[in-house]
Amino acid sequence: MTRRASFYWRFFGRPVGRLGKVGRRLMVRINARNYASMAQALELRPDDDLLDVGCGSAMLLAEHAKRARHVAGLDASDLQLDVARQRLADRLAAGTAELVKGDVAALPWADGRFSVVTSMFCLKFVPDPLKALEEMFRVLRPGGRAVVALCDRLRDEKASGKRDAWGQWGWNATDARLLMEKAGFAEVTSSVIGSPASQLVQGVRVA
Repeated sequence: MTRRASFYWRFFGRPVGRLGKVGRRLMVRINARNYASMAQALELRPDDDLLDVGCGSAMLLAEHAKRARHVAGLDASDLQLDVARQRLADRLAAGTAELVKGDVAALPWADGRFSVVTSMFCLKFVPDPLKALEEMFRVLRPGGRAVVALCDRLRDEKASGKRDAWGQWGWNATDARLLMEKAGFAEVTSSVIGSPASQLVQGVRVA
């Protein structure tokens, strides 16, 4: 990993230390509009069991928790999870929420555990996005939905060989839909959220 990529990873991908705290606060400000778009698209029901992959400090998960029966979040950053535990303290105490440190490519839940899986700009930091999507598909029950926010802001940088410098994937909507379908999802759609650089891709587990 280049020095520049390492900086980006520590700042946004897996925030640690003082630099990570700055990155966490910046992510919340940048994504506020996208969080609202995601929450609106979900139309959660009171009997939904939801997993947020790459939950960060649980800004989005806290909104989900107002509508879903049970919420779970997974992240790789201790710093982010510490904040998430404070934000979801009441739900955690009630047993209607759980937070786990782990790997998006090896989700620690049984097949068919959730009715909804979300992920907000997490896959750009994942070495094997297809494996992560396959894991999301696995933990969904038949009829369940995955709603994934992706950034194609860097697609031009990817094409020009600059992707490694920033350490993240630059996808467009077509890339994302094809990858979702390859992971097993049906009825895959995409729409722009927040800005033209952000895509909300949705898919259903039929069986």
